[in-house]
Amino acid sequence: MRANKVEVVAAGPSGPTGEVFYSVRAYGSGAHDYIHDLTASQRGSGYRIISAQMKNTGARWVYLATRHQNGEIRRTYFDLSTGGVGQRGAGHQVGFSAQGGGWYRASLGFDVSDVTTVYVGVATADGVPFFAASHGTDRIYLSDVKLEAPDSPASAPQTAGAEGNAAATRALWVWKADTVLNATRRQELFTFAANRELNTLYIDARTPVLHNQPALAEFIQLAQNRGLAVELLFGKPEWALYSNHHEVLTLVDQAVEFTRRYPQARPNAVHLDIEAHLIHDWQSDRNSVANQLLDLYQEVDRRLAAVSLPLMVDMPVWYDIYTLPRYGSSRPMHEWIIDATDGVALMDYRDTESRILNDADTELRYANATGKAMIVGVETMCIEPEQITFCEEGDRFMQGILRNVNTRLRGQYSAYRGIAIHHYEDYRRLKP
Repeated sequence: MRANKVEVVAAGPSGPTGEVFYSVRAYGSGAHDYIHDLTASQRGSGYRIISAQMKNTGARWVYLATRHQNGEIRRTYFDLSTGGVGQRGAGHQVGFSAQGGGWYRASLGFDVSDVTTVYVGVATADGVPFFAASHGTDRIYLSDVKLEAPDSPASAPQTAGAEGNAAATRALWVWKADTVLNATRRQELFTFAANRELNTLYIDARTPVLHNQPALAEFIQLAQNRGLAVELLFGKPEWALYSNHHEVLTLVDQAVEFTRRYPQARPNAVHLDIEAHLIHDWQSDRNSVANQLLDLYQEVDRRLAAVSLPLMVDMPVWYDIYTLPRYGSSRPMHEWIIDATDGVALMDYRDTESRILNDADTELRYANATGKAMIVGVETMCIEPEQITFCEEGDRFMQGILRNVNTRLRGQYSAYRGIAIHHYEDYRRLKP
């Protein structure tokens, strides 16, 4: 493949499947991509698949594309931060699967009969292939680019969310910073995650990001080497109010600087757990509190855009019962939150398959319609009422429920990304 306004250097000896991977840096203005003109033996009739392993190291959006005999270029966009698929080119069959450690394999199946050229490119946003690159910043890791002829169209990639797509997220909230700062506790967490087949950690990063960024960088690199994605978790109910926004914005600014300072330890997202319903003002003036929270989300998202970090937030499953006036219109509160963020971890704290599925339906439908990512979270703390936690049932029962939920949701919603378990300390104590 020939390079178009990208610089390529070998970055490491072992990519996600053992091969060398490369740092691909965009420069200049326009399109930034690899281009391959199909040879006579690669053209003809039937299906072809172009695929590549990619990781976000400064450029969140990438695309795979086909050029057709009439000159039309059809691009399909992939979000390396959330694992979502954006705009799709006509006739493209799309696959997008997490490989661990922040790596994804993007695949594009297409009818080759009138295709002349294929592309692997760096984009500035969903649907935006042309931009003025910031040299050394707008880059990805790239490995194992392939152009293949499957046995039949049925062998082409499955649409994101279809049954049989790649392994879903299995995440864990981790609310104590000593898992980052203490080597023994860190190893205990990694062992626990491996034994429970977890692949994503929401790490309480308040203390590390303020006071020990080298330890945080070391933790993230060790986690990624084990195939674990890491999101920086910050949480406090009172942050919803304007008077306290400065506290969380300080943390967000430090997360941005951390991402710039340690590009090899780039987190997968900033993750906020701001449960505004827990503060007193919620009872007396819910609409005001909710609007203050949404203003905060918008400002956080604006600041994170400087380093292309996505914003993930936790949201109770019952926020859909509230109608919130904002900007001259009234809509369900969950819609405002989904619109303001890149993805949501839905606190769907129920202990039966039917309730988890039924209660998440409204939120997942809206996330589907808006192209946002959604994780479904469950509880293991021993709290009342019993119907909101798996404390009484135990781990074996919970895993059976989660397997069924995962199968059902993956087949129904493209927005669905997987499950998350709350939280580490209580999950460790959960009976078998």
